[in-house]
Amino acid sequence: MTMRRIVTIFCTMLLLASCGASRNNATDKGLNPDEVFTITEDDIARETRQINSLIKGEWTYKGPSVDVSGKNLLAGVAKPIAKSKLKKKLKDAYKKIGLNKTRPEFTFNEDGTCAINVLGKKIKGTYNYNPDQEKIYIKWHGLPVTARLKRDGKKKLHITFDADKLLSLLSLAGSFSDSSTIKALSKLMENYDDVMIGFELKK
Repeated sequence: MTMRRIVTIFCTMLLLASCGASRNNATDKGLNPDEVFTITEDDIARETRQINSLIKGEWTYKGPSVDVSGKNLLAGVAKPIAKSKLKKKLKDAYKKIGLNKTRPEFTFNEDGTCAINVLGKKIKGTYNYNPDQEKIYIKWHGLPVTARLKRDGKKKLHITFDADKLLSLLSLAGSFSDSSTIKALSKLMENYDDVMIGFELKK
């Protein structure tokens, strides 16, 4: 038997002995190695509730919100100016629709259920919130919506949608298929790429 083979066998025996000792120590401390890395449904539910607690509660419309994700017309110095002008146009459009009177209200519960009260109609749904990506995935009456959700302190949220999704949501809440305001708002958004519109909410 060569010296190299003897050394290999000796090292293997030491490794096995070490693993056995580690296993015995874990058992002595009441730890089952098979259970250490097990993730249960309760673990997931608990983690989800902790994440959802960041936005739980009732949030009321304060004004329009605009978010820009692209690097085009609105990039650089022009971005704040364009956002300000668009917010003003949105405020006027929201006013014509009636959002300043029947202010939209969003309710997020820790269990993943939610509701929006817009234009006098309450729409219930479910949501998944990802704070790291600042995104929220909502499903209302079978309508899946991905929105951007930014927290601004503990008392303010900005929730913005792709324009077509927001228009679909407003149409779901009311009868706007023939609304000149909705059509004008839709036409307005055709001139802006990579822009998301929505609401600034306060608690």
